[in-house]
Amino acid sequence: MKQYFAFQWHITDDCDQRCKHCYIFAKNNCKQLDSMSWAQMQAVVDNCEDFCEMYDRLPYFYITGGDPILHPDFWPLLELLAIKRIQFTIMGNPFHLTDEVCQRMKLLGCEKYQLSIDGLEQTHDWFRKPGSFQTTLEKIAMINRAGIRSVVMTTPLAFGSTPISVMPSWPRFSCTV
Repeated sequence: MKQYFAFQWHITDDCDQRCKHCYIFAKNNCKQLDSMSWAQMQAVVDNCEDFCEMYDRLPYFYITGGDPILHPDFWPLLELLAIKRIQFTIMGNPFHLTDEVCQRMKLLGCEKYQLSIDGLEQTHDWFRKPGSFQTTLEKIAMINRAGIRSVVMTTPLAFGSTPISVMPSWPRFSCTV
């Protein structure tokens, strides 16, 4: 069986969070938000397929942004990947996930959905968005119910944070540190 070649693919800057570490919304950045056009996204898929064919690999996409679900062509992109049988992971936020959205992503081939948890509730909500910690925990269960593997990424913080060694273990999902 061929090995995968993974591509992390930033399709949009659109996001409704303002995380403290995010380069998109960095202090005084005044960056105009960008999103790839549908034609650009189709070209990227074709180029990645060509690259992988040349090196005898299978493409695998980690689709991210901002929040990739907010891209106007998010669903057509997932449909294109499904038609081409290209596997993918979504790296996004919890706020636009519903049971229906998760089920549709699973139907189109989403293997994993990566969310972030950065410390305990107070630290995480300060770092990301108020209410984000509880929303993230709720959406992990929703993702899992749809048959998608939930992945939790954390950004260790040097300030105001609980050390990873004392983070609670949540039995509803596994995490690797």
